[in-house]
Amino acid sequence: MPSLITVAKATLLALPALASAAGQLGFSLGFAKGLDHKIEANCKTTAEFTSELELIKKVTGSNIIRLYTTSDCNLLPRVLPALKKTNSKVVLGMWSQTDEHFQKNEVPALEKYLPEYKDQVIGVTVGSEALYRKEETAEQLSKKILQVKEIVKKAGADIPVGFADTWNLLILDSANPAIEASDLILANAFSYWQGQTMANATHSFFDDIMQALAHIQKVKGATPFEFWVGETNWPTDGASFENSVPSVENAATYWKEAICPMLKWGVNVFVFEAFDEPHKESAQVEGKKGKDGKVEENVEKYWGVFEEGATKPKFDLTCL
Repeated sequence: MPSLITVAKATLLALPALASAAGQLGFSLGFAKGLDHKIEANCKTTAEFTSELELIKKVTGSNIIRLYTTSDCNLLPRVLPALKKTNSKVVLGMWSQTDEHFQKNEVPALEKYLPEYKDQVIGVTVGSEALYRKEETAEQLSKKILQVKEIVKKAGADIPVGFADTWNLLILDSANPAIEASDLILANAFSYWQGQTMANATHSFFDDIMQALAHIQKVKGATPFEFWVGETNWPTDGASFENSVPSVENAATYWKEAICPMLKWGVNVFVFEAFDEPHKESAQVEGKKGKDGKVEENVEKYWGVFEEGATKPKFDLTCL
């Protein structure tokens, strides 16, 4: 059996557009400060987005973010001016799990604001792990992707449209209709949720991403597409999962040994996420053991490379 590095080299060499230069670094960015998005105080303002974007650029050099909705918290008129002011770019996400919300909220928001801010938008994803959560079939998702492509075309924007899902769904033939309809595909992969030790975290991450990329390439053939790692990182606190232990030290190691090398391979990476989101609900989850041996709250609050409101990162974010 060929080694992981051999497989990785073969996959990337078959995609020269990916391997020709270092990959682009981006960050998922939360849009809310509370769970109820109908409460004004729970929604970030343009000024807050501007401050966060400036900090991300200053510390990491990245001016690219990923968002997950167009309509919740009336997001686009809040964030797009901040993107324009800071010369930042975004891959916009659209919630697709319910047809009513998608058609009545997400689609109209994109139609309204994309024409004015198309220079800030570098891609649109329809759905976030919708296949993984069995919210939609790939056939249903593909129809929405094609619908959004028409909206983008009507707005006079030349940007790719596609979807984001977990790596293990992207290696299945059942995902093929959505892959075929897309020219932007994001693969999420977390060694933490694979229950890996730090010693095997990099290997697991590369293996997962290369499997997804190889299958996508097989489906797309000679048709060009843009590929990103849609989400990856390591939590800095919360509950352990199997052999995966959250800590600042482990997150720093994962950054240096997994994220930086993936970028150097020429693969674009969205890190989940820029800032901690303390408002996210705690939960007791089976199989997640805390440091005291008891089941404790989940890790959803602790994925940021910055603490909420911090001006310095939790660990060194340079890639040498």
